[in-house]
Amino acid sequence: MGCGRCRSLPVVPVVPVVLVVLVVLVVLVPAARGDCGPLPQLPGAEPPEDSKDNQSFPIGSKITYQCVQGFAKLPLKSDTIQCLENALWSVLPEFCSRSCYSPPRVSFARVSQEDELKNFYAVGITVNYVCNPGYEKSSDKLPTSTCHENLTWSEVPVLCQRKSCGTPENPEHGTVVTTDQLFGAKADVICDDGYMLTAGQAFIRCHLKGDGVAWTQLPTCQLIQASSSTVGTTAVTDATKPLEEKTSEYRYILPLVIIPCIIGIAVILIWTIKKCAVKQKGTYKPNPTNAGDEEQGPSCQERKTGP
Repeated sequence: MGCGRCRSLPVVPVVPVVLVVLVVLVVLVPAARGDCGPLPQLPGAEPPEDSKDNQSFPIGSKITYQCVQGFAKLPLKSDTIQCLENALWSVLPEFCSRSCYSPPRVSFARVSQEDELKNFYAVGITVNYVCNPGYEKSSDKLPTSTCHENLTWSEVPVLCQRKSCGTPENPEHGTVVTTDQLFGAKADVICDDGYMLTAGQAFIRCHLKGDGVAWTQLPTCQLIQASSSTVGTTAVTDATKPLEEKTSEYRYILPLVIIPCIIGIAVILIWTIKKCAVKQKGTYKPNPTNAGDEEQGPSCQERKTGP
């Protein structure tokens, strides 16, 4: 029988279908092999240098990200992703955010214990300070500092002042010289004339004592004792004494030596003149050649009456 009414069926092109299948296989090839594809990009974080360019990771692979410069890890947030059984990466919420470094350190105060324990300081956060030992509040407010947008801290206001040790006492036979009585100050100790400091430091300091401040112990001033060794009528002082103390002692010793000598010479001269006077008048006169001889003393010689 003829098939006059039969129509020819359309011929399906084979090449396009094959291409579509190949494209699907290429796209799903990691899944087909059971591997995860390239690492996802996360804001403020990056994978390790040795894995960032890899295009395929086997199931079970774990990759730990790091926060880039200017960002810090949020507390209690995970920073690791894993290639799951379905060949997909696990979901990792954003864990890096912009953060300032540790708050600034100052000499008069320290960061409060609560803020010190934090390891993340987001932009806009404010930390509190408490006065250091030896300092006290100068107002009702405490020092604070805030993290700015440029990731720098605001300046910490000086709201703590040094405590005072008060006016120091003077040691016996000495004086304390100071222009500052506040915590950390130093005061010199000077002994009166004729006295010297005992072994130890020649100053005191305003230092911490319990919850407050106080001056360190005062040194003592003791009387300077002259050496018992003498030469003639001149006392020999201790060679180890300071030059100023030796000069002060000589100031008193020298008159005691010189004045008696002058008086003695004057007495000898007067006695000799009187002795010569008892001789016959006009016969003898003092001999000027040895009038000043300290060993022989002055003598008399015969006065010539003739031409």
